[in-house]
Amino acid sequence: MQKFSFNVDVVADTLDREVVVESIRECLSDALPGDVHASVKAGEVKAFSEQGYKVWRARVTGVTAEAAGDSANPKKSKKELVEVYRDWETDRKSTRLNSSH
Repeated sequence: MQKFSFNVDVVADTLDREVVVESIRECLSDALPGDVHASVKAGEVKAFSEQGYKVWRARVTGVTAEAAGDSANPKKSKKELVEVYRDWETDRKSTRLNSSH
């Protein structure tokens, strides 16, 4: 006989751990042959900071903050930067004209 171990991470704001344990247990019971024995236990709970969650998500799922649209400093394309600069330049010129009168 051999023992096989698997790690499963579930990330949520709130979660009934016993319901998840029972769901995994049922899934294994339905999917595995009858002579296979499985033990499912709830592990530790780790509280993520916002940044910690984003790092975990990027490393584990490959979804970066930029891809998810929730980065602190979203990167702008060159075209967007040119538009921002033009708007700033227009506002600056407008302010100069208005303040000289």
